[in-house]
Amino acid sequence: QLSPAEELAGFHLPTGFVAELIAAEPAIAKPLNMAFDSDGALWITDTTEYPYPVPAGEAAHDSIKVLRDKDHNGSFESVTTFADGLNIPIGILPVDDGVICFSIPNIMHLRDTDGDGRCDERKVVLGPFDTSRDTHGMINAIRRGADGWIYACHGFNNQSHVKAADASEIHLISGNTFRFRADGSHVEQFTHGQVNPFGMTSDEWGNWFTADCHSKPVTLLVRGGFYESFGRPHDGLGFVPSVMDHLHGSTAICGINYYLANQFPADFQKKFYSGNVMTSRINCNRLEVDRNRIRLVEEPDFMTSDDPWFRPVDIRLGPDGALYVADFYNKIIGLYEVRLDHPERDRTSGRIWRISYRGDGTAQKQAAPPAPSVAAGATTGAQSAVIVGHPTNDVPAADLLSAAHIEELGQENATRRHFALERFNGVALSADQRAQLTQLTASGSGRSELLRISAVWALHRLQLDSDQRLAAVLSDSASPHLLVA
Repeated sequence: QLSPAEELAGFHLPTGFVAELIAAEPAIAKPLNMAFDSDGALWITDTTEYPYPVPAGEAAHDSIKVLRDKDHNGSFESVTTFADGLNIPIGILPVDDGVICFSIPNIMHLRDTDGDGRCDERKVVLGPFDTSRDTHGMINAIRRGADGWIYACHGFNNQSHVKAADASEIHLISGNTFRFRADGSHVEQFTHGQVNPFGMTSDEWGNWFTADCHSKPVTLLVRGGFYESFGRPHDGLGFVPSVMDHLHGSTAICGINYYLANQFPADFQKKFYSGNVMTSRINCNRLEVDRNRIRLVEEPDFMTSDDPWFRPVDIRLGPDGALYVADFYNKIIGLYEVRLDHPERDRTSGRIWRISYRGDGTAQKQAAPPAPSVAAGATTGAQSAVIVGHPTNDVPAADLLSAAHIEELGQENATRRHFALERFNGVALSADQRAQLTQLTASGSGRSELLRISAVWALHRLQLDSDQRLAAVLSDSASPHLLVA
């Protein structure tokens, strides 16, 4: 076992890229999934229990922790516990009053009702899910789609029969993906099959991709599609075609991220970065799209490590354009090569790394984008303000389409664009705002393609003739894409 400094010394990245330690034991234990909120805080699910869940009726010890960079200087000064007493929490999605997460056996909404930064109310959104057959075949990669749905992966072996409040239900046999409404009012299956999807990401058009272990490192999700698994049938129409043939020499690929930002050089943008926990490296694949086919081309590994304990289980894009890597740091990573109670299985070591581009290779800290008053439409220098907050708390609906917010809707950084789009949840637009939003989708408006498609998704969330607008954008767009919703 190496110290964080010793592990860092053994990382190998392309010229100009720098890795920095963000957090490590004892401040955190073993991270599983991560997510940023609109204030730039990094939320992590943290476990010491894995791979043994705490039996029903016994006290659990896992938690959700929050890392905050309060002065936006690139350093996370505080690590606080938002919720404890959890049981192998994995998927996580910050929302305006807390977080939606999975903890055996349910997807929960953990709320902070008094503003003290700690969970004081817990509500089941969906569940219970089956966890009796496998402790790593559980709910992970909870993501809000551009369409407003929440998507998630259901992993290997378990068989879950879950019903939502409106009596909609899903029956998940081993690997699947599904989507649901944030309040648990409705749930539906998105795809059928795969073996153990762990990690999900989307491209600029809203297409979803997962990382999977035994089937393919990257899988394009087609709504309603069937995918190869262990002997499971398709629906009579065949399996969705694979977008890749190579396997990166491993049966454990996870934590995928499609890089959409401009902090990395152009040669490293619009590529898939995925954690290979068996070979202790981050793989890279290039996306090639034409009107007839989508395929992934294998690129040289983005990052390798001399330390075989390096286990990159999740990779997320930060609002600063850097990639953040959850390192499950462990001598043993799988469940089956040794017994579950093997004494050399580590329970307390874990690290979070930030990978950014410096150009000259120096290790100066990368400051996160500033977060001044959004209501004032403020900017700092040439960089626009981060759109923070949610329409239900500190950002007036009247400011929803300010110049700063429109700029964020067209941001090249997918995380910041996601936050801008989130502000359309549950708001009522004035007639002038509806007209302004519709105008952003118009051909010849001089707007970027990213801004136009974000405006279409906003109309979709608000149920304002989005299908017509979507068709218009698709028909005159120069970029090939699928745009599945």
